[in-house]
Amino acid sequence: MNPPFDSLHLIVEVSPQPAMLNMAIDQALLELATTPVLRVYHWDRPSVTVGYSHDLRAVEFDGPIVRRWTGGGIVWHGGDATYALVVPMSDPWALTRPLDSYREIHHALAEQLNAAGHGPCRLATEEDRKAGALCFEAPALHDIVQGPRKIAGAGQRRNRAGLLHQGSVKTRLDGEFWRQFATKLAREVSALTEPSSQVLERAHDLVRNRYATPEWSR
Repeated sequence: MNPPFDSLHLIVEVSPQPAMLNMAIDQALLELATTPVLRVYHWDRPSVTVGYSHDLRAVEFDGPIVRRWTGGGIVWHGGDATYALVVPMSDPWALTRPLDSYREIHHALAEQLNAAGHGPCRLATEEDRKAGALCFEAPALHDIVQGPRKIAGAGQRRNRAGLLHQGSVKTRLDGEFWRQFATKLAREVSALTEPSSQVLERAHDLVRNRYATPEWSR
């Protein structure tokens, strides 16, 4: 598969962040990015994120619970590897059909998991699909599976700014893994250590006015 992007910014963060801030940074990147961005990040403590349409009151967890801006099910974070791919509307790939974009991103991710010795991995088919609110117990079409076990899934959000794809992989992955994955997505990759100050400022504003509010949680 040819890389879908000409260029991409890779941000592999070192410092773990609170759950609400992680979700807010992803949204801020979607609002402000002018080039596709792959952001890899960590959690300051075990946390749960819940897809946009789910009821947080149904989740039993003694720790941070935050509603994502993307879809998908309930995901426990802490032992997983998490990333976000942001594609601004200025890039034609942002208009790729949802099922096609999901398949292409996960195809590249499955290839890299196999190359890094985490296989055998493949994309889930209709026969693998299961219903359920818990993300890793309910494979969807084009999720990544090892045999019958789902090991990677994601949720997406589209608006006038572009495409946000938030993903989770049920294994620890190092910086070299993500650099190799980035080269499968773009012909030219530039590495950054953190989002810009403008993105971080907007993210903190989003925490205060959206992700930390009772209205968003409900």
